Amino acid sequence: MTGKSSILYNITTLGQFDVVKNNDSLVMSASSSKKLWELYKFLLIHRNQKFTPDSLADQLWVSESYSDLRGTLRRQMHRLRQILKEESADENSWTILFSSGYYIWNSSVSIKVDSDIFEAEVAEGDLYLQENPTEALRHYLMAIALYKGDYLPDLLNQHWVFSVRNHYRRLYLKAVENAVKLLTSKHAFDEIIRICQAAIRIDVHEEMFHIHYMKALAAKGLLKDALLHYEQITGFYFREMGLKPSREMRELYNVLTSEPVSAPSAIKEHVYNAHYCEPDVFKSISELEHKRNERSGEDYSIGYLTIDKFSEPTMQLMKDHLLGHLRKSDCFTRWNERQFAVLLSGANRDQMKMIFDRLLGNFSEGDVFSAEGSLEGQGDQEGREGREKH
Repeated sequence: MTGKSSILYNITTLGQFDVVKNNDSLVMSASSSKKLWELYKFLLIHRNQKFTPDSLADQLWVSESYSDLRGTLRRQMHRLRQILKEESADENSWTILFSSGYYIWNSSVSIKVDSDIFEAEVAEGDLYLQENPTEALRHYLMAIALYKGDYLPDLLNQHWVFSVRNHYRRLYLKAVENAVKLLTSKHAFDEIIRICQAAIRIDVHEEMFHIHYMKALAAKGLLKDALLHYEQITGFYFREMGLKPSREMRELYNVLTSEPVSAPSAIKEHVYNAHYCEPDVFKSISELEHKRNERSGEDYSIGYLTIDKFSEPTMQLMKDHLLGHLRKSDCFTRWNERQFAVLLSGANRDQMKMIFDRLLGNFSEGDVFSAEGSLEGQGDQEGREGREKH
């Protein structure tokens, strides 16, 4: 076998799994063939190794027994070639070959794998880190953009993927850490905030992302936002995992509270209860509340406040109003130009209606303001509810 075949497979493994050939998703076309794709993924991960039929079965189907293992594997390989649209190709162009009693990945088949490119970008960043920080940053940012989530996330219980998944996750953490350091030296705090928001969407449990996010907010003078995020995420850690703030988080809190706060963003004498966050973080928190609801049945509700007579001063007044009148366990975001989204933990739809009535009843801006609240309880859309203030 010499050279690469003309067939090119684009393989996505980070955050989702897909195999694309000639702009056609083969996974979408054969999404029900779970066992065949599992075989494909195993050989993709171990494409520099070879396996006898028995060793393949021991790795993939240890709890199953076959009276004719070799025949079963031959049939599965044939079906896999059909899915990969290789049934009419020359044998030397097949992705998986059987040679001298072993199944092997055909190295002459041209493939492009996102995790390979991701790993190479991180390696290039490491290479340039000391001598050319600008070039290192470019590679780290490219790597970060490629990482959409866990490696082969649909493989939940297969032991052979765990170490590989952790390897790519460690590389992602390193890329984010080094990129943040390099961006900090350039005072590019907006870019740090963007990176950390995306990272939090991927893994809200990783403390480092929150620490860098709060530091970047503070560096931009948004101390109130940083403190509110601290309250929200430490509360989440305690509710979900029973964890108290780590030493590094406590030290950051001491720094944030020791800094002078400018008058426009000063925290008033009473500490704000609710947490205001960016829309991307709000989405992540909403997803976590939904998962918690599925596990424990604990209520939550999401509602929307729409400002009919829009102006930026009115939006700021409503933001301050929500900060002062919602509970510490609640969070909200500015969803779009004239709308706030509010998440209430532990509240069902009826309770949320009462809370919205109280919120709007306590807010009075004369003729400059009117609003209505639409309710979404436990993730299910309801009709618009609420009242207007004139």
